[in-house]
Amino acid sequence: MSWEDQWPGEPYQVDEAGRVPDASPFRVALKRSACAAAPEIETLRQSAGEVLSYEGRADAVAKLIHAVDCPGLRFQAPAPNDPADVDAYLVKVRDPRPDLASRGDPATGWTFDARAQQVGALAESLFTAYRFDPPPIVAYAARDLDLDPDDLRVVVDDDPERVGALDPDVDGGWHPDVAFTVRERETDDAAGDAGSVLKRYVAEVKHGSTSFERNQRAGMQRLAERDEKLDVIIVRVDLAEIPQSYDLTIRSIGETGLSG
Repeated sequence: MSWEDQWPGEPYQVDEAGRVPDASPFRVALKRSACAAAPEIETLRQSAGEVLSYEGRADAVAKLIHAVDCPGLRFQAPAPNDPADVDAYLVKVRDPRPDLASRGDPATGWTFDARAQQVGALAESLFTAYRFDPPPIVAYAARDLDLDPDDLRVVVDDDPERVGALDPDVDGGWHPDVAFTVRERETDDAAGDAGSVLKRYVAEVKHGSTSFERNQRAGMQRLAERDEKLDVIIVRVDLAEIPQSYDLTIRSIGETGLSG
């Protein structure tokens, strides 16, 4: 199949403000090229149909492109005379860049598509880049504990133990992405470990609508029931506005259960 056959319309045009026009709801048609290239998209087509509706373009990008490990998935705008009631087509386009043998000097610049695991690592780095006090967790802990954010000190552990070490009764291999220990803030506490421990959050960080693996589900659910000072949280990150900003949701497994 040629790229012309995969290309139902013109690419999205960025307006003068540098933003791609959005719509709500944002309707996406799944084209054959995308279904053939990505099993997740074909499964989605079989279960939900060929046209899907999302809250907006950013939501659709997160769930259909960022969450799928398939380079070359793109949104294309319908042609002006296209009768279909959709805002975009999800297609798999052929990589127009040269292969490795014909690439030039790397000093002149190479371009590659971001893979799903790279996007996931980027989402995690928003928290592990801090040793102390990542703003979203400080705000969440302050609300959860009904305290002033200035009274808290959050210590980041970017390599927490596997679930079996946290709870020997669990036969699972889930390895949390990051853990946060919330302490009372003490004056001149450079190490961040002087204040008494108020709570510990063990977190799974996901980008977009990425789903959980079976071993993750079992371990997370078991830890959520462990004790009141250990809470399992899910952090879902939307990277659509990186590097200027990012959106996220945080929810406790103990309060809402594990779904999705």
